[in-house]
Amino acid sequence: MLAKQVVAPPNKSGIKPLFADWDVIRHAPDAFTSTWTVAAPGPEARIAVASIEPGDYQFHYVADLKYADGKPAHIEHFEASWRRAPQAARLRVAPRGTIVLLHGYLQNKNYVTPWALRLAEAGFRCAVVDLRGHGQSTGAHIGFGAFEAADISAVIDDLGRRGWDVSRVGLLGVSYGASVSLLTAGRDARVAAVVAFEPFSSAEIAVPELMRSAFAREAKGISDAQFAAAHVKEARIGGFDWSAADIPATLARTRAPVLFLHGEADNWLSPEHSRRLLAVAPAGSELVLVPHDNHVTLPLQIAPFEARVIGWFDAGFQKR
Repeated sequence: MLAKQVVAPPNKSGIKPLFADWDVIRHAPDAFTSTWTVAAPGPEARIAVASIEPGDYQFHYVADLKYADGKPAHIEHFEASWRRAPQAARLRVAPRGTIVLLHGYLQNKNYVTPWALRLAEAGFRCAVVDLRGHGQSTGAHIGFGAFEAADISAVIDDLGRRGWDVSRVGLLGVSYGASVSLLTAGRDARVAAVVAFEPFSSAEIAVPELMRSAFAREAKGISDAQFAAAHVKEARIGGFDWSAADIPATLARTRAPVLFLHGEADNWLSPEHSRRLLAVAPAGSELVLVPHDNHVTLPLQIAPFEARVIGWFDAGFQKR
């Protein structure tokens, strides 16, 4: 039962996506210029994609956090607004590059739309994606990157057929999406730069760690041995091999530098995950450990990191 739950598609699980009621999440589709689906190359699935074109969206975003001594970071005030895509003034210069943005587990493409809007206002052409089994994408099982890396390469292929410049592609991922980004970069030479918010280095380590912190009631009484046994069964149920989701081994083969960002107070996925990955990442990769932030609050913040993220993609594209 545990193994089946781990690889079950979240959009069929009945579990409500995190923060689904937030206005910033519900109104994200207002920024989409167009939406479509792409056929996955592996097990049958349709991958949902939306475009956010370079332009002036009058993007307004405020995330005020409160850090009390000894307590988790608290969201004091959060608001965002932007023009709908048809009303946004398009930029009249060539895009700075193509960026594909990937969300976390139990989320969908709406969650990374604020980052896509900021990047689009900076001149990048952005695509936000529902990973298989999430949002509007289909799929009988998720694969922790074993399927998803090929899915993202198929999306990049499709963007190229639509006239996008895919000779230099950036990936920005959060949590589960960050780990998929790293696997994609290791297999697709078109990826020139990656920004990875709080990735996991190993699903075998991450699943019990996440469940015991974020889903403590459900994980109560599940032993290390039971998690380990489920890990073996998950691949059999999902129809994949865990070697296809070996992030450190795949990352060691990529040329794309990675900017890792991880909250030091992240108890869902420890900063040790990013430290392990930095050790095998290509030359020029960097790790930014952010004091006091946790797994939820870190990717919500744009202003503290936008200059560094934009500069990271510019530098990666220029090297190509």
